[in-house]
Amino acid sequence: MKKLVFALVPIIAVIVVACAPSRVPAPTKATPVATGAPATPATASPQVSPEDAEWQKVIAAAQKEGKVTLYTWGYIGDTGIQIKRTFEARYGVGLDLVTGRGAEFTERLKTERRVGQIVADVAQGAGVHLLNMRNSDLLAVAPALPALANKGDFRLDPVLDKEGYLLQENLQLLGPMVNTKMVRPEEEPKSWQDMLNSKWKGKMMAHSPLVSTGMYIAFIPLINAKALTVDFLRDVGKQDLVLTRGDQETAEKLSRGEYPVALILADTMAGDYVKQGAPIKALPMTEGVVTTNLVVGQVKGAPHPNAARLFMNWILTQEGQTTYHKAKSTGSVRKDVQDFRPAAVTIPVNARQVLETPTDITEETQKYVDRWLIDLWGKK
Repeated sequence: MKKLVFALVPIIAVIVVACAPSRVPAPTKATPVATGAPATPATASPQVSPEDAEWQKVIAAAQKEGKVTLYTWGYIGDTGIQIKRTFEARYGVGLDLVTGRGAEFTERLKTERRVGQIVADVAQGAGVHLLNMRNSDLLAVAPALPALANKGDFRLDPVLDKEGYLLQENLQLLGPMVNTKMVRPEEEPKSWQDMLNSKWKGKMMAHSPLVSTGMYIAFIPLINAKALTVDFLRDVGKQDLVLTRGDQETAEKLSRGEYPVALILADTMAGDYVKQGAPIKALPMTEGVVTTNLVVGQVKGAPHPNAARLFMNWILTQEGQTTYHKAKSTGSVRKDVQDFRPAAVTIPVNARQVLETPTDITEETQKYVDRWLIDLWGKK
């Protein structure tokens, strides 16, 4: 991976789409599923020696608290069930998963803070939403976690912000994809500039910037890396883009062959369709594509602070990462966990990738969003 470029994708209030939260049902019997090995005793912590008395106190306190509540965008369906089973079998601490959208959870946490009834212990979702929570004083600084003791275990530093609020837990490719039954190999775009060819006019899908953060995450890092210019956003906006509500709608339409090209699609969503036989392929662009992230953070005033620490540590261990990424077919931040992504949505290792990482909002970035993504595309 070439030089990592840090850029923030700011969130605009008008893009929020409310989704009713749902809960992942608890299994009738908790059994470990990540490695097939029997669970160790509840007091044993993976990658933490029994001599670490201070951490053993955290485990004991977490078990006394009894559960941890997580607001999550990514731990859904079978992925959430696998994570829940393995964590509960490991520690004997209940894991309550409440699923929904990051922007919705930000507002929900504000309400909980205002009325003095905090429910969530940990928040998980796109970096832009967790950064917004941090800037709204909704997150606490992550205390020392044993899983972070050896930074050499990770492909990149999982601590995203210098203050220590945000911890990265996965790697996610966000770039163009095609339906291989509709686009022959010799026709595949090789560069972002190829997307401006008139033959693609009216045939490319893109996330609507009014309801999804995908466009910000995909393009602002590339612009800040000087891989693309604002002119590209202006020009591609003239291609009669078919605006969707996000990854799921885009992946569905691409897999069904309604449109041949997705200007932006995450490998986490596309991979699910590929596993079901969808003819989807990710394209490496000469200017680069963005590798984005999902993030966890401890909620300020969490009712179960020790259980929150325990979960945040576990999800960054080899066991936690294997459980998560095997179930979701995604890429891990750890070097000792394999990449479970289907080959069709994985770009060559030598292809240029630009890492999107939450940073401070810049005036320049804000102008990109207001002037191009909202004013140009949002009125379609």
